[in-house]
Amino acid sequence: MVGDWFGCELASVFQPIVEPAGGRIAGFEAYLRVHGSGERELSPWALFSSNADDGRLIALDRLARTVHALNFITSVEDDGLLFLNVHGRLLAAVSEDHGAAFRKVLDALGLPPDRIVIETPVSASSQPDLLTFVLRNYRLNGFCTAVNLASPAQWKALSQVVPAHYVKIRGDTLTPGDEGHAETLQSIAQKATVVVTRLEEKTTALPASALAQGYAYGLPAQRAAIAGPERFALRCFAR
Repeated sequence: MVGDWFGCELASVFQPIVEPAGGRIAGFEAYLRVHGSGERELSPWALFSSNADDGRLIALDRLARTVHALNFITSVEDDGLLFLNVHGRLLAAVSEDHGAAFRKVLDALGLPPDRIVIETPVSASSQPDLLTFVLRNYRLNGFCTAVNLASPAQWKALSQVVPAHYVKIRGDTLTPGDEGHAETLQSIAQKATVVVTRLEEKTTALPASALAQGYAYGLPAQRAAIAGPERFALRCFAR
């Protein structure tokens, strides 16, 4: 399924998030693919940046997440999780009750909100007060939550205030054999599930409960059931 945003088609690809030891897929992160006129592929971030008005940004973000949710429920038969990114500007643009509108969409689709992990960008982790407020709202609406860290050291400023179920950190910020990084990962693992991302080689140097994401564990791709979908446009949802 694709969404239509003023002539641009919004589609989904999904990258698996796995348990590295056994390879079981715990969930998928959805990424947006945008095609303009003539099937030109456009940058999703360029599309979001071109919508300077907060109201249009909110509508675009909700449309993208709805497209992902529809494609997810038509292609994943198990009880896996769906990780959905929210644009950084949306966190401040919505003044309260984050996730309430999207919860209504999920209820209509019959998709339990606790299978959705709302993922905030790295930039949000530099604003602990706003991040804490936003994540609490999402949790009150039944969602799981995930934060992205710029580095292991950033966790020290967030660990006591941020109510996240998942903490994502890039593999290229971790130094193999660095005891400080290992201790930080263990500290995170006491409060949340660690997801190490952008892994281009498989590794065993992760906490026992950690999840892995990256090319070594699976590329972003359309799920089999939506590789040739009946084209269905969600026209400017929530405008």
